[in-house]
Amino acid sequence: MASRRSVLLLPLGALFLGATAFTTRSTVLAQDLVRLASGSVVSLRTPEFVQPGKRYAFTWAGGGPAQTYVVKTKREDGWVLVEVADENTNPIYFVPSDLPTRWLNVGTAISIQEMRPHQ
Repeated sequence: MASRRSVLLLPLGALFLGATAFTTRSTVLAQDLVRLASGSVVSLRTPEFVQPGKRYAFTWAGGGPAQTYVVKTKREDGWVLVEVADENTNPIYFVPSDLPTRWLNVGTAISIQEMRPHQ
């Protein structure tokens, strides 16, 4: 009788061990590491819809109201040359077409909205 039980239990034990061997999973740890070489430059491309001669309202991550600029020159690396914000200048103090300019990186703006032409 004992040998009969052994014969019946042996295949069940083998089946259990086999199932255990196929269901165990090993743990894998991985890590992505990116290093920039000294002097590397990372830039975001200037959006295609930003065009010289048009006015845009830019909202920056730092908060505050949008600032309106006329884009004079566009570079492909995110930088645009603009006339100083309409909100910060009084046109009566400047010769027409001679407003102060500055470079802005539009890749850091959280919102860019095209505005109607200045009246």
